[in-house]
Amino acid sequence: MHLLVGLGNPGERYARTRHNVGFLALDALARSQGVSFSPGRAQSHLAKFRIAEREVLAAKPQTFMNLSGSAVQGLMAYHRIRPEDTYVVVDDTLLDLGRFRVRAGGSHGGHNGLKDIEARIGQAYNRLRIGVGPKPEAWDLADWVLSRFATEELADLEKRFPALQNCLETWILEGPQAAATRFNGPWKPEA
Repeated sequence: MHLLVGLGNPGERYARTRHNVGFLALDALARSQGVSFSPGRAQSHLAKFRIAEREVLAAKPQTFMNLSGSAVQGLMAYHRIRPEDTYVVVDDTLLDLGRFRVRAGGSHGGHNGLKDIEARIGQAYNRLRIGVGPKPEAWDLADWVLSRFATEELADLEKRFPALQNCLETWILEGPQAAATRFNGPWKPEA
């Protein structure tokens, strides 16, 4: 089984914010798979589906971003999932909107959600960073990631999310380097 975790903050107050791009991406993937999330173990909303004939447990921790590690650790322990079979989808303010950056292992890069996960399970898990657009110069980083996407930005992201399934399939079957080669790099939404 593979664990796919989308990071975000629970509640309507945080819905459609840049920090919740992990939740938004997993919601789009679940819709495409014909499944929905429901409350489950480890303070997470869960959904199961198959990608490339492999079982995937998708999770949206409800612990708030900075405490995501407890949910990830709990799900990995209960389902006996290895770090290398764990994929975390997270926002990145250094990437243009919708751009993917696939990586196996590495550091948290200052992201508090990844920092908590790393503190609990180490660095061997996989990351898919999704660009939420660079922080404007006048903005505080916390205010930027908690700001809501504009309607046009959400529409563009919706065009990008179908690639998540293809990216994950490549990752599972061929490894992170193949997924990075195919999916990292510039992306422009079609008009």
